[in-house]
Amino acid sequence: MTEDQSDQAGAGSPPGTGALAGIRVVDLSRQAPGPYCSMLLADFGADVVLVEPPGGSTRGRETNSYWELERDPEVSGYAALRRNKRSISLDLKDPAEREIMDRLVDRADVLIEGFRPGVAERLGVDARRCRERNPGLVYCSITGYGQDGPLAQAAGHDLNYLALSGMLETMADPTGRPVPPLNLLADFAGGGLMAAYAIMVALLHRERTGVGQEIDLAMLDGAFSLLSHAASLHFARGADLQARRFFLSGQLPQYDSYRSADGSWYAVGALEPWFYERLLQLTGRPDLGNGHAEPELVDHVRRHLEAWFAARTAAEVDAVLGDADVCVTRVRSFAEGMALAERRGVLVRTPDGVSQIGVAARLSATPGSVRSRPPSIDEHRAEIVAELSTRLPGVARRRVR
Repeated sequence: MTEDQSDQAGAGSPPGTGALAGIRVVDLSRQAPGPYCSMLLADFGADVVLVEPPGGSTRGRETNSYWELERDPEVSGYAALRRNKRSISLDLKDPAEREIMDRLVDRADVLIEGFRPGVAERLGVDARRCRERNPGLVYCSITGYGQDGPLAQAAGHDLNYLALSGMLETMADPTGRPVPPLNLLADFAGGGLMAAYAIMVALLHRERTGVGQEIDLAMLDGAFSLLSHAASLHFARGADLQARRFFLSGQLPQYDSYRSADGSWYAVGALEPWFYERLLQLTGRPDLGNGHAEPELVDHVRRHLEAWFAARTAAEVDAVLGDADVCVTRVRSFAEGMALAERRGVLVRTPDGVSQIGVAARLSATPGSVRSRPPSIDEHRAEIVAELSTRLPGVARRRVR
């Protein structure tokens, strides 16, 4: 287990010397895209303060084991998204605690929220009010469908955004039934990652002009952005992008998956002619085509590859194709993938001994790091209130339990 990305500090340690050191982020978001966005910023040194409701964001955990697993700040996937951050719990309906929130806004460089349109305004933390207090603030709203339009108030999750964007249709099984993927595409890539990118662009603009701005990021639009290449093919050629009808979604036999005799699956990505020709040579059928599979040979090639893999164990497949440089890879289990992440130094151990995926991008001068464990709810109240020089009797002493 690598510790290269961890400085072994406690929860909420001071921001490091990353490229974003000195950038102050207030994170009001609850669902995964917002916390992932602020995690990316925190990993590179930003001082991220989680503003959490009294009792934390554990809605329903008393009656539903799913929520217990997914929302407890000490466990689950959400723990990783809380690392390198500090936490304060505020009741925004309490005037004294609203003053703390206002002071956080006054000193912030970035504010992230993920409420449905209108909720932030009712809580008094909407973009107009916050930017009146702090014109240099970069205010980022992450929603499913944007701040306006007929879908603005609609509920949704990653699967719904993929369905509306047309992306889910490209993930159907052989019966045509769309298969729900992990919530990585709209939530994390189209939402959190896209938001972090937009925030960095806005901060660069502010550095040049001194002026902040609002970011309206709809995860549906983030999903559309991820479809940029596929959409261009659709518009230019009328390409049918449904599963198994497009060359990158299983239409071609040299870009598909095949099962070995002992049940292992292999991903074959021999798209380029030289990879394809070499694959056919190694599997004993160089006569099936030169370069890309010719239309009349597609079915023949697929049947050949299906039979070739099905007749061999994984060990036998690896003996022939493992080092052949033809873009053939055995499909690993998730546990095997994590073992590879560890060997690559991407898996890190937090100061309290929890394994997490670390920082992907390796910067030579200002690398990111995992500096602190995920905080418990309201853990840094006294520290944050002291920094804000707020003199409200009893506020710093009260802690959410």
